[in-house]
Amino acid sequence: MLPPGYQVVTGRRHQRSWRVGGLQQDEVGRVFLGKLGWVPVGKEVVPEWSEERKDWLESGVSPHGGKVVPFGFAGETRLLAVLDDHQTAPSTVAAVFEKILNENERETLERTTEWSVEPILDAEDFRSWLMSLDIVTTVSFTAKLPNPEPRDAFRDLAERMANRRATHYTEFMKSEREEGLVGVEADADFEQAIAMGEQGFATLRGTGRAGGVVRRYSQTTTVAKEHVPELPHDWATVWQLFREVLHDRLRRFLDQGEGHVS
Repeated sequence: MLPPGYQVVTGRRHQRSWRVGGLQQDEVGRVFLGKLGWVPVGKEVVPEWSEERKDWLESGVSPHGGKVVPFGFAGETRLLAVLDDHQTAPSTVAAVFEKILNENERETLERTTEWSVEPILDAEDFRSWLMSLDIVTTVSFTAKLPNPEPRDAFRDLAERMANRRATHYTEFMKSEREEGLVGVEADADFEQAIAMGEQGFATLRGTGRAGGVVRRYSQTTTVAKEHVPELPHDWATVWQLFREVLHDRLRRFLDQGEGHVS
């Protein structure tokens, strides 16, 4: 469902044309690897892209050269990892993958799936943001009905949605009192929302003040990240790094989710 060379366009004034290429699959480890790249819309010649090979040419780009970045997907955990190029918002990257998956499937005779790419919450980062505030003004979350079956950490909220035949549920809390909201991290619904966010089933947001300065939190931009001290400069070593990250390091986000069972 992720066809190499399939083009999608993002943006309005400064549009980009995106492709994925160089796809490779590790059947044993259930890991899917590839390159995501873009060029400005209207560029007649794309020397970095080979239509014959359905790949971004290695001679034209490096693993972290800006317009082409590596990505990997683990089938077992459903985690997607993309190198941060410090130029493209995580929400844009997610939208690109969603467009490629959904638009390609619409062209098939029988559409069976509505694809969604959601940001994973780093729960410790969200809690640290809460603790850093003098006043919490607003917090909210939007949850999606989990598929497959919900985990114990958010079973109550998921079953409540299922019983009402809801596909989405949004909760918003605001305080105009001098002290702001209190005890958000201990609120039962938000505990479950945090656990859902760690699995990609909920998106959290918030605003507050620290030292008189307004501070905002958005899961769509503050996605869970794994920091690598030094990036390799050749693709072969990058692919090995991504296999390691997907198999081992990123599991900590899912393991944290299992740890907050109420």
